[in-house]
Amino acid sequence: MTDKHYTKQPLVTIVVPSYNRADYIAETIESLLIQTYQNREIIVIDDGSTDNTKEIVERYVPQVQYVYQQNSERGASRNHGLRLAKGEYISFLDSDDLWLPEKLAADVEFIEARPNVGVVYTDALQIDSEGNYLKKLNAGRHSGEVTSNILRENFVKIGAHLILTDKAREIGGFNEDRELSGSEDWEFWVRLSTITEFAYNPVAFVKIRTHEANTMSNPEGMERSMNCSVRLLETSQLLSNEQKKILIYRKANIALVNAINYCSVKERRRSISELKRAVSMVPSIIFDPRYAYTILRLLTGNKISRLRSKLSN
Repeated sequence: MTDKHYTKQPLVTIVVPSYNRADYIAETIESLLIQTYQNREIIVIDDGSTDNTKEIVERYVPQVQYVYQQNSERGASRNHGLRLAKGEYISFLDSDDLWLPEKLAADVEFIEARPNVGVVYTDALQIDSEGNYLKKLNAGRHSGEVTSNILRENFVKIGAHLILTDKAREIGGFNEDRELSGSEDWEFWVRLSTITEFAYNPVAFVKIRTHEANTMSNPEGMERSMNCSVRLLETSQLLSNEQKKILIYRKANIALVNAINYCSVKERRRSISELKRAVSMVPSIIFDPRYAYTILRLLTGNKISRLRSKLSN
């Protein structure tokens, strides 16, 4: 792996793909404009929005570059921004999420001190539609060559990372298969992990919003996209046969996530079926806290979930 080119304050490109996020996009942009690290460019890729996203974003021009494209899903939107990027580093932020002011400065300082690292990632904070704190989202805390770790589970959050732009381009950016939409980030991280080292920074300067319009609120769509991501990697030439065997853990994790998502939309039978499938693949998954939590939600009719939200708030 080659050393990075060092500059006093390297330019960072922030790509914000957006589709009908007029309710949140202004707050997202504001969180980028108040970054203590100022040598950055902000590119908003409007993925064919039908609301007044364009009108809102154009208020911030020229501090923000606004680009419109026909609806093509997030993978294509991020790649569009990647092609336009002038920064040595790049980060992708969803248009309903937020950065705390110190985020970019912390990332740049951290990655600049590690010449062999192409990706730095952190923890994050989960918020609701109104911006209220829900919980901390802990990352996997793996550093170095992380392919075997990330094959088991996606521990890098979109928005809670910084990438060497040349590395993102080297792997061709995101896969633009529409069927993959919703899991394109994990497939991207896996490919990226095969060419560069990752480093975990134990801070949380990113707020990830959860609301009814999130992809996660569509369990069938998420199941389809997660299964697609596994198929792509199983048939790729990037992974060794031993690494491909690790994908059984990812499949079990997908089943567990399916159970959680189906439980959230009150599809009890499908949730139970997915829990059983997860255990059949990897019996030790019963020790995952999410497994027990999902069982409790099924037994209490999601009352435990509502109680947890109240206690968090």
